[in-house]
Amino acid sequence: MKRRIVHNVIKDSDYTILAVDDAKDTLMLIEFDLTEEGFNVITADSGESALTLMEDTEVDLVLLDMYMPGISGLVTLEKIKSNAQLSNTPVIMLSASGDEDQIVAALELGADDYATKPYTPKILLARIRTSLRLKVKTLQLEAIARTDFLTKLNNRGSFEDLTNKAMSLAKRNNQPIVIAMFDIDFFKKVNDDYGHEGGDQSLIDFSQILLDNFRDYDILGRVGGEEFAVCMLHTQLEEAYIACERFRKRIEEHLVKIELGGELRLIDFTVSIGITIASGDKIQYKEMMRNADEALYKAKEMGRNRTMSSVDFDGDKNHELTSSTDVTTTEIYEEEVNVEVKLDSPTTESPENNLGSIMNEEEVSNGFPGIDYSVGVNNVLGDADLFEEILVMFYQDHGNDKTKMQSAIEQNDHSQLKHLVHTLKGVATSVGAMELFGLAKKLDFAVNDEQTESFPMLFAPLALELDKVVNGIQLKLSDKL
Repeated sequence: MKRRIVHNVIKDSDYTILAVDDAKDTLMLIEFDLTEEGFNVITADSGESALTLMEDTEVDLVLLDMYMPGISGLVTLEKIKSNAQLSNTPVIMLSASGDEDQIVAALELGADDYATKPYTPKILLARIRTSLRLKVKTLQLEAIARTDFLTKLNNRGSFEDLTNKAMSLAKRNNQPIVIAMFDIDFFKKVNDDYGHEGGDQSLIDFSQILLDNFRDYDILGRVGGEEFAVCMLHTQLEEAYIACERFRKRIEEHLVKIELGGELRLIDFTVSIGITIASGDKIQYKEMMRNADEALYKAKEMGRNRTMSSVDFDGDKNHELTSSTDVTTTEIYEEEVNVEVKLDSPTTESPENNLGSIMNEEEVSNGFPGIDYSVGVNNVLGDADLFEEILVMFYQDHGNDKTKMQSAIEQNDHSQLKHLVHTLKGVATSVGAMELFGLAKKLDFAVNDEQTESFPMLFAPLALELDKVVNGIQLKLSDKL
């Protein structure tokens, strides 16, 4: 079901509310009050029937009676929150009892709010709309955290997650999988000659051509500054090579247009590509990324602007395929290419954050310390109010990350550390905390490569920068925290 959000105002008719209560008169009253406001309302008279309904019907929010025969409201709540498909559905508990222990138990199980019966319609409606707004903001923030702020492709973390899932599927179905790595040649010269505006527009154009060239079910991501990756499912090496070569030639022929100093300037560049393939037990994310990266390095070593490939890379099998692959294979791949995807291309300049790790009065008065406000607010299409809400959520979700990371390092809990740093890295980009992003990225790489001895050294500046960002949000938005 598509959601319409206009200036963050909820259109009630877009939402379906499930009311669960064993008292039929209460259900009739709730259905009447909510339908009058425009909500779509469905009802269930038990926890069992509610869970069955939710398996087949998309529900946006649940009003759940605390005390019911059969399975209680608390048990029903627990089952909803333990179901991966339903866990993000807001639940408001309804109770005629003021039992504080039961209310606390419900909130600890994941209830979003509670209301007493008999309810006051205006108050209940306000609680419903607040929960729905929070759900929308949470989904927006999650989407932002998975997306590269400039190109709108998957960021590195999202690319890794999606590719690992694709790899698991390929293993189960005994299908081959290909990873291709792309690096824009001499990209520093583009930035030097045309500034960050030229560099940003080049990356945006590059991403659009990438989207146009590959299939809609291929996984695309920006995995570094000018580095990109594509995961191609059930694809043979020759097919992948044809697709990559077609893309390489399109980039070679493409001219990026920017206005610089009142004049139209044209930017041209090339790309080097490394590809690798694996199947069965040899499908391993880190190994395939490493092999594709080594093939990419070989492409650059041999003169750039070329596609190199490796099968079961062992250091000397890196080779350049010929383009004499069967034409039928080419046509099959081209038929599947998605060419209708549009890219939302912001024109924000890539920030260069020169803030130090100490906060001063001038930083506090002029903006959010450690955050490039223009980048952050443009990530939410210029909605300043929404951006402030996202900063509040950042503070609430990541305010204690420093302590958690310190504990993970001390306890050698690499899994927890990776989760914390990886998540922080994605969200930092979304809110425009680019210095924090860079520091988190370095620690993230170290964790991935298990460089344990470097953790404390990389963590120290990250902790200082995180303190700056968190404390700045606290000072600027104290009335909202």
